[in-house]
Amino acid sequence: MMNRTLHSLVAFAAAGVVAGCAASASPQWDARFGDGTRILRAQQVLDPTAPSRNALATPPTDGRTVRAALDHQSDATRNPPASTVVDTGGSH
Repeated sequence: MMNRTLHSLVAFAAAGVVAGCAASASPQWDARFGDGTRILRAQQVLDPTAPSRNALATPPTDGRTVRAALDHQSDATRNPPASTVVDTGGSH
């Protein structure tokens, strides 16, 4: 009698485990996976048509100005100005 009760208990436990796996909500969650990220990314775009509208826009500078700025930046990077140490009176 005790052995039969133990077998019945094990059978019910196994049936419960199998039923728990079959009734999982995972397929429903998987169907909506990433929805929150896509919604947040779409909400952060102020004007979705901006790239296509601004593709043909003329830059506000000419070639000489851009070249001078690039040369100045390159010179400043190669030969940075001497740094100035300012003593604030703190302890070292």
